[in-house]
Amino acid sequence: MAYITPRSSRGMRFRVRCWGARGTMPSPGPHTVRYGGHTSCLEVRAADDTLLVLDAGTGLRSLGQKLGPDEITHLFLSHQHSDHVIGLPHFAPLMRDVGVLATAGAVASEARDLDVSAAPLPFGPRVFLTSGTASRGEVHALLDTLLSPPLFPPIGAVIERVGVQAFNDGAPAEVTSQLFVHRFPARHPGDAAILRIDDTHGAAIAYAPDNELDYASTDADVIAWRRGLTLALHGVPVLIHDAMYTEAELPRHHGWGHSSAIEATRFAMECVAGLLVLFHHHPDRSDEAMDALVQECRQLVALSGSSLRVIAAWEGLSLTV
Repeated sequence: MAYITPRSSRGMRFRVRCWGARGTMPSPGPHTVRYGGHTSCLEVRAADDTLLVLDAGTGLRSLGQKLGPDEITHLFLSHQHSDHVIGLPHFAPLMRDVGVLATAGAVASEARDLDVSAAPLPFGPRVFLTSGTASRGEVHALLDTLLSPPLFPPIGAVIERVGVQAFNDGAPAEVTSQLFVHRFPARHPGDAAILRIDDTHGAAIAYAPDNELDYASTDADVIAWRRGLTLALHGVPVLIHDAMYTEAELPRHHGWGHSSAIEATRFAMECVAGLLVLFHHHPDRSDEAMDALVQECRQLVALSGSSLRVIAAWEGLSLTV
């Protein structure tokens, strides 16, 4: 099902498809059929068909199966927690022709399907790692863990085709001359990123899958950080934000790095966002409970007199911006 967002005379800027919206761990079953059980993964395509992938949760496997053999992938990881990276070993572009590569024992740079980098490369796809506090060695260690025994068969050629360079909070990542990705720090244990995707017309999409807004806090630093983030995301047409908890659950999970759906709605209104997409759903949240959360958020919007629209991400959701 497609969800069309209002567009100006600029025409379509991006197409977004959700391949996984669940948080913490996959949760397949009869109670999550409509919203889905796969963890975080979004496909974002620019007007020129440049492909960005946001996070490598279990939804990445399904996305990889539909990509063509020569398709260039720019993968941005918001952080390194398992629910955001566990799909990487099962991403078809990474595993393509792996038998041939294992036999050869080496990979020429021209044959790489993925490269974790924040600098323009003279060949092939790029993967941007957004955990700015992680060193190259730490990132290599993560990939080596994911792609090595006992978690993964001993196929050395796979790890050899992944290069690494960190992407931090400094200059934006230039994907093309007309497409940029900015990183802003989230409040989440172990470091995490909030990503803002811009084109030549300005900000288009903000992605904050793991972020503790903590409106209950009176800490000056927290308030200043949230005010700065509001300015950074002001007027964004689409805000995809962590909505892990209900208001009742929030006090028991302070410091866990996640927000409630109501907090996400309040923040989206402060940002003057056009559309809020609730994301990173609790693994125990049923379809019916998700429906109730959306209604609660829409009631808050109505009472506030805001024009914000609110939906919850589901597998297969398609947006145009």
